Amino acid sequence: MMTFVVMPLDAAWNITVQWYGGEALCKLLCFLKLFAMHATAFILVVISLDRHYAILHPLDALNAHRRNRCMLLLAWSLSLLLASPQVGLIR
Repeated sequence: MMTFVVMPLDAAWNITVQWYGGEALCKLLCFLKLFAMHATAFILVVISLDRHYAILHPLDALNAHRRNRCMLLLAWSLSLLLASPQVGLIR
């Protein structure tokens, strides 16, 4: 998401300086940009927690799939929740 949403959006915005896409597209892209940034940070936390748990409990790999799914669901949900106010903001 960072590569395909945030970086091209910032590049286009820096080149044109002005937004020509309309208010709805602006809100959508700002939401996606914020969502991608939150998701990236939370996914890094999930990976770190998974590696930490794998080192401390190497024989408990049977529960890892379920635990990782729960952590990823939480990461995506928090990203969605924290980026959702961006849709309601007026530019």
